[in-house]
Amino acid sequence: MTEDWYPRFSEEEMNRRHGMAKDLMEEEGLDALLLFGMGGTNRNAQANIYWLSCYRDFNHCYLIFPKEGPPSLFTGLYNHLHNAQMQCIFEDVRHGAYGNPERMADQLDALGLGNARVGLVGINPRFRILLPFEHMDYLGERFPEAEWVDVSARFRDLRLIKSEEEIEWLTEAARLTDLAMEAARIHAKPGIPEIELSGRMAAAFREQGGEQMVQFVTATPMANPRTPVPWQNPTRRKLEAGDVLIMEISAAYYGYAGQSLRTFTIGADPTPPYQALLDAAVEVYEGVGKTMKAGNSAQAVFEATDPLPEKGFQIYDSLAHGFGTDLLQPSIGIRGSNYLAPPADFKYRENMVMVIQPNPMDAEGRGVQMGDMGIVTREGFRSLHTFPMKAFRCDG
Repeated sequence: MTEDWYPRFSEEEMNRRHGMAKDLMEEEGLDALLLFGMGGTNRNAQANIYWLSCYRDFNHCYLIFPKEGPPSLFTGLYNHLHNAQMQCIFEDVRHGAYGNPERMADQLDALGLGNARVGLVGINPRFRILLPFEHMDYLGERFPEAEWVDVSARFRDLRLIKSEEEIEWLTEAARLTDLAMEAARIHAKPGIPEIELSGRMAAAFREQGGEQMVQFVTATPMANPRTPVPWQNPTRRKLEAGDVLIMEISAAYYGYAGQSLRTFTIGADPTPPYQALLDAAVEVYEGVGKTMKAGNSAQAVFEATDPLPEKGFQIYDSLAHGFGTDLLQPSIGIRGSNYLAPPADFKYRENMVMVIQPNPMDAEGRGVQMGDMGIVTREGFRSLHTFPMKAFRCDG
């Protein structure tokens, strides 16, 4: 990592990534990659462009990455251009105009790619989000002889295994995320509104340069719960004695995010049903962590979640998924859940970054969340977080 006004990855790291992208083009018989991004949560829908360029746009953005010749980045908003030129590692950074792909298409034309085979890299192949259909219509009409190939999934897979430099950034992100959890432990008490508690948690990492990605903070009475999962938007409700506080927090270091999930109780010990959920969550977290080692299959990890359905619990979210700057495959559920079965051919590899996040819920609507982000090793999953894997009682 190098330092100037913004931290950057080393030249060796960026050359590694560019080489992987060009190898992909060679394997697919492509003349160029055309990448599209949108803002998303903390700009995570810019992850593919960011991985190649070191720039994350707040709006829409295009990157032309040709097999031969210099890349060109087109930022969506004109007033963002100067900052983009400062952050992007490529020389050719332009305003792409408002809501149309004409200037980007002009550069495709200038590169002689009007009748080429071009790989399209969209936002997220899991959700089948590629390019805006109006933009694809325009490109198809302007370049009728070009061949457009969706390589989003293949490009995403280039980012699954993290480099040592990326792990360094993710370790800092985990530290920042842990600051939020420590702030929750200190400030959670009867009488504080959820939205104020969320703000105090965010301030703990924002003042040290952290970025907010996921900030889900919800309290609900253990005796009569309203939700088994944390809501995406905190309410103005004040915490009360007897509440359970459910949290999912991701603070980021320049786009690379940690993720920690915890459940606290307010002014009371966990009730027996909640204690049973917490015990099951930690049991499965540890079991999945031991199984999630380099060389093991996603199916093996899926089977390690069986203690939850065996105890009669279900889940409301994926139980494990890939992570870093955005959500990555595979996303693992449990038997009987609404999540797809894991890919049969997927095997975990060393230095993949994953989140293990057991979130059991019972038939009465009680739910908890416990988990962390970490890396896959030959021995198993190793959390990058240091905040204790336990449910604290907060009395104020």
